[in-house]
Amino acid sequence: MSEKYLRQQNLVLLPPEQPKYTTRDWDANNRRQNVFSLEQQALADRVISESERLIDETKHTTEESKSEVDFRLKERIEDIQFRRDELQQQKKDAHIEEEALKVYKRRTIDAINTLREIAVPLCQKCIVLREKRQGADLVNDGVDRELRKELDVTEGGIALLEKVLEQCVEQIRRLRATIYLLDRDLADKDRSIKIDAKNLELRPNQMELKIYAGRVPLDPYNSTDEEWIMVTNKNIEATAKEINSAQPLRSYIDQLLRQVAEDIRTQVERTNAAFRERVSEMRYTKIKLENVHKETVRQVNELTRTVTRLEREIAEKEGYVALAQTRLANRSTRPGIELCRDNVYEGLKRELAALRETIAKLDGSLVKSKATLRYLLNTQVMQEEEINLKTESLRIDEVDCITMRESFKFQSF
Repeated sequence: MSEKYLRQQNLVLLPPEQPKYTTRDWDANNRRQNVFSLEQQALADRVISESERLIDETKHTTEESKSEVDFRLKERIEDIQFRRDELQQQKKDAHIEEEALKVYKRRTIDAINTLREIAVPLCQKCIVLREKRQGADLVNDGVDRELRKELDVTEGGIALLEKVLEQCVEQIRRLRATIYLLDRDLADKDRSIKIDAKNLELRPNQMELKIYAGRVPLDPYNSTDEEWIMVTNKNIEATAKEINSAQPLRSYIDQLLRQVAEDIRTQVERTNAAFRERVSEMRYTKIKLENVHKETVRQVNELTRTVTRLEREIAEKEGYVALAQTRLANRSTRPGIELCRDNVYEGLKRELAALRETIAKLDGSLVKSKATLRYLLNTQVMQEEEINLKTESLRIDEVDCITMRESFKFQSF
């Protein structure tokens, strides 16, 4: 029969009978389940007791670990702050030394500019002005030698100052490099302090905390604590070394500035003394020449008057000659026996001879006087030219050079 037919006949199809346990099996199964339950309950009690013990133990251990880590964090923060304070002190000292070196750099630059823009052109201008002397006054005297020595001393001082300026600039650069390393180290330490301070404030029950599930390790450490200390000590030692190098350099620059100023000042005084001595010599020589010139002028005037007197005397004597000759000519017209050599004739002859001799002497004296007058006039002209040369040389030395040099007040750098 099919199942459809059975349903139509309201008949129920029973399944085949299953194998069944016996009552003994049922009792045994109940006892076994009861024993298993009791064992599981006992196991659960043991697990609960062990878990409570473990919870208490781990809680204590965790709190101790956290307390130790907190203590280590505080200790680390204090250590970093101590190192940071040392770095800040070194940075402060380096900044002070840098500012001090900048002052000495400025002093050195001012000294170089003063010497190059004032002292050297002043000395060169004096040399050029003195080259305008003429004649015998264009002499290589003590002033020339001292001026050229002053120029050498000044240019030598400029060379020394430029060399030490390079050292100063390099030392400032080295200080700035160490300050840069200190700043970077300080920035790292400030960041480390903030990170550790933030870690110290964290609590395990904060909402934003979560278990890290990333793949990147949480301990990417680059160095050990000893290396960290060594790097900080290295920065401190490097800065201290540069500071110790800068201090003697400042002393050397200060000493060099004083020495250069003293050397140039000494040479300037020697040059000025040579100028004063030369001006005194020139003025003395000029006064002597003017006195000689006065005497020459007096002699020229005297000779001029002598020449005039000689010419007048010659003219007067020529009148006497004409008189004697006229008398002789008149007496030569005497008649006959009256034309004789009498005493008058002899007297006129002697007078005429004496007059001619006198005129010849006067002519000789006149020629000599005129020649001497020409020589004196030439001498007077030469003396006047020499006086003009001395006046010009005095003007160059006393008015141009000394006045210009006195306007420059040389001071220490």
